[in-house]
Amino acid sequence: MTDQPSRSWPLVEVDASALPVLEAQRSITGSLQAAIERGEPFVAVVHMPAAGPRERRLAGVADRIRMLKRLRPGLSARCLGLAFVVSAEAQRQNAKAIRSADKLWGCPTRAVDDPTTARAWALAQLHGSDTATGDA
Repeated sequence: MTDQPSRSWPLVEVDASALPVLEAQRSITGSLQAAIERGEPFVAVVHMPAAGPRERRLAGVADRIRMLKRLRPGLSARCLGLAFVVSAEAQRQNAKAIRSADKLWGCPTRAVDDPTTARAWALAQLHGSDTATGDA
């Protein structure tokens, strides 16, 4: 799992794709919080775990809301772009949440199913370019 913001700073990459959902949530939260605490602008690519059945996804909703409320001010101030690597199927299943992701996270977001596209978009955000493409 990659979650060390210092190695490729200001690009933070968190690979939580192989983790159970709750452990992935903790890893993502910790990595983003560490990046925020550096006090410098950054972009992030987050490799999301495959979601389980809807019942399992509903577990921990209150924790996710608290996490978003805790991270949002720092992300708004420091994060120039947050790309999520998630399957095309998961994007379809979560289309409404993805459409409102910028507001939820407090920074520009993109959801794509290809890590290379996610990195390109994040780096374009960092450098103020909108030449990178991806599915929102």
